Amino acid sequence: MRHAGQVAGPAPGSGMWRSICLLVGLLAFSYAPGARAVSLNLLIWEWDLDPGVAKAWADTSGTELNQIIFDNGERRDLLIATADAPIDMAVIDSGHIDALGQRGLLVDQGNYPLPPEAQSEARWRSMCGRYGVPYIWGGTGIVYRTDRVTTPPASWADLLRPAPALAGHIAMTDDEEEILAAALGFLGRPMYTGDTEDLKQAFAVLKAQVPAVLTYSLSVTAQQEKSFHDRIFMGLANSGDQRTLNMTSDGARPWRFVTPRDGAMLWVDCLAVLSRSRQPELAERFVAFLARPDNAARNAIFLQQPTTNLHAAALLPQAMRDDPQIYPPAGIPVTYRKPVPTDSLPLRRRILSALAVIHDAQ
Repeated sequence: MRHAGQVAGPAPGSGMWRSICLLVGLLAFSYAPGARAVSLNLLIWEWDLDPGVAKAWADTSGTELNQIIFDNGERRDLLIATADAPIDMAVIDSGHIDALGQRGLLVDQGNYPLPPEAQSEARWRSMCGRYGVPYIWGGTGIVYRTDRVTTPPASWADLLRPAPALAGHIAMTDDEEEILAAALGFLGRPMYTGDTEDLKQAFAVLKAQVPAVLTYSLSVTAQQEKSFHDRIFMGLANSGDQRTLNMTSDGARPWRFVTPRDGAMLWVDCLAVLSRSRQPELAERFVAFLARPDNAARNAIFLQQPTTNLHAAALLPQAMRDDPQIYPPAGIPVTYRKPVPTDSLPLRRRILSALAVIHDAQ
């Protein structure tokens, strides 16, 4: 769900640094005497796989599953492109999976057809394309704390032009696609436009919001940092993030997710097998295992996100299927996430850099 691009070197304590440390550990482990002979390394968002499903795979396959956590798509794509990073599979958003596949980094999934009952809806298969199997879908919107925000947010304006009481308590993101899509949606412009004037207007909206912003990092990441813990009241987020936030909220469950009435951004995450996987056939077995309706439903319940498989959806509790935090309410305009025009990337990156500079200077 994130943008693939160049990033600066990782700082200790950052998500990238933690991922690199884990990769170094995996490299050392893979060459250690007595190391388990067969294992798979999965690059994935934090808390993005039901531990019970992971254990079921380990028990039935007799292999170990190592999860390498990332919190930003740029860092994910950098790790995928790192030739000696021991990664077998990755969760990749539909907006960037084709570009990575065209670079020869991913296996063509057309060579590994799934049985009909394990196949996702056609719209999600189309978005994941040749190189991915649909994993989970959701929307981008707003998370907020019910114990700190008296009036629930209903539109992008509530996040981008927040009430004075929220000043210094807003978490945005360091992803230029998502942050600009929110501002463009607020302006009533196409969320993934490459139009220079539209992007400049979006920058003006985001610049005016800067004094209210606590951090330009994901709410789920910032909430776990001591300097930000318990200081975030509202943020740009993805459906399912409220579950993770509630898991890290000292026993309370104050977080809720809202799809803004002025437009939902829908995305799908895809499972991909890397071309350099040391266990490609085993990796494909794992992908097929997760695609089974029973496992897909179990995973969706844990993640509190919609499944891409209609057979799995039929297994979900009715309360979950009726929950507006999980399934966007009917009648809200929908935009499916897609790659932004390449020629708009330099301006988008300058906008994000400018926001960071302005924020750091205040």
